[in-house]
Amino acid sequence: MHISLKKGGLVMKRGRYLILAFVLSVSIVLIGFSFPSKARADEPIKLVLYWLLGKETLQYRGLTIFMDGVEKRTNGQIKFKRYCCGSLGKETETLENLRAGSIDFKCSGIGWWARYHKPIDMIQLPYLFQDYDHVYKFAISPLYEKLTKGLEKYNMKPIMQFNAGFKDLSNSVKPIHSLDDVPKGLKIRVPPMPMNLAAWKAFGASPVALKPVELYMALKTGVVDAQENGPNNTKDMKLYEVQKYFSYIKYAWMGPLLVMNLQRWNTLPSDIQKIIKEEAAKGAKYTFDQGKKANDDALRWMEKEKGLIADWNPDRESFKRRAEKVYRDCEKEPWYDAELVKKIKALK
Repeated sequence: MHISLKKGGLVMKRGRYLILAFVLSVSIVLIGFSFPSKARADEPIKLVLYWLLGKETLQYRGLTIFMDGVEKRTNGQIKFKRYCCGSLGKETETLENLRAGSIDFKCSGIGWWARYHKPIDMIQLPYLFQDYDHVYKFAISPLYEKLTKGLEKYNMKPIMQFNAGFKDLSNSVKPIHSLDDVPKGLKIRVPPMPMNLAAWKAFGASPVALKPVELYMALKTGVVDAQENGPNNTKDMKLYEVQKYFSYIKYAWMGPLLVMNLQRWNTLPSDIQKIIKEEAAKGAKYTFDQGKKANDDALRWMEKEKGLIADWNPDRESFKRRAEKVYRDCEKEPWYDAELVKKIKALK
């Protein structure tokens, strides 16, 4: 009896051990399943941002301020995959990739977004803005939000306007101080954007639409004699090698707009959306604050080091008066909003 009771006790103990082992096994399995799901929840949200041009540009430096700021304020919850320098493709294809969602952020010139929402072209009207402060006040105003909101129909969320400076005039023919000095039919390269073409036709030139990559050789070979980039872009593209005269006419403002895929934007928590908007404003402000100095410094450098002959204070009013023709022509277009243009000009 003593032995059988002992055996029974061993059986009971063994049974308890087996039950305990089973419970522990199930617990381990459940814990094992819970770890991957927690790891996935803790993984950062990766966002792809694409800037077509180089890292040395003022705009990319502003975008870097934006991306670094978002990553820091979200404690790494947001991580950017940063692409530039043509690595993901050309403007047309990558704008469509933004719409499709394979790119989360795209920063491109105003004219590219106007291809989707035509009223955006109004931003490129000649002599719409007085100076950088005027542009920035517009960029952070409800007027700007109203003008760009139409992009949302194309699955695009406008985030913030960055600065690339004002458009000017350089040529290899003669000094140009006023509109009267513009040679009739001057062959000037402009980007393939309707507003730029219209302005130079009004100024009496013969604008030729060419892509940026074609510009240097076009100037060198005489396909065109002039171009309308600001000093900073003129320097970066080494156009001083094929141009002799520069006129600081500041006839139109240009700048890239940072846009996000709307569907992706809507998946983000509201606090992260707020951080993105705030940090984008900081990055954009940097490009506005540095823009004037960068262009002035570039023009001084081209004068001193490369012998470019610069007219710092041309007769801008002569160009401005002729630019009114562009406004009158635009009033015939269904996308043009004369009242909105009036309000933009009145911003102080």
